[in-house]
Amino acid sequence: MRLQLCFLAAVTMLSLPFVHPFGPVKRQHSEAFLIGGDSDGVLPLLERACQNCHSQRTQWPLYSYLPLASWALEHDVADGREHMDFSRWDTYSPEQKQDLLARIGAEVRNRQMPLPRYVLLHPEARLSDAEIQAIYEWTKAQRRALKKSTMTGNKPDRG
Repeated sequence: MRLQLCFLAAVTMLSLPFVHPFGPVKRQHSEAFLIGGDSDGVLPLLERACQNCHSQRTQWPLYSYLPLASWALEHDVADGREHMDFSRWDTYSPEQKQDLLARIGAEVRNRQMPLPRYVLLHPEARLSDAEIQAIYEWTKAQRRALKKSTMTGNKPDRG
């Protein structure tokens, strides 16, 4: 009986890395550019601080394949992509983009994003005051451009 329980426990532990309660998060990958054009130099900031959770270009660290840690990370990424997925930027309507840009600007400016717990493990994602201001100004400019193109009936820029 004890041997059977040990065998069952071993099989369970060995199978945990292959259990993904949040769906195929790691299998979703896109080579699409984040957001599109980058006339203001903001793209490297978004890639460094945002893309791991808010795109399908996630760089999965080695510990993301360990049981329990993988579940927590996959949950966070699935949740981040649900709120906004830069890899799907072109599928959002102009109104959705304006709303997302407003939220990006506000959350970055108020230091709600990137999440403090994410920055603890990924210090390279920390944004300086100047970088925060650059993202904030970029979101304002992008919202203005979207609003203007919507009012004039022109197709908005990719960005």
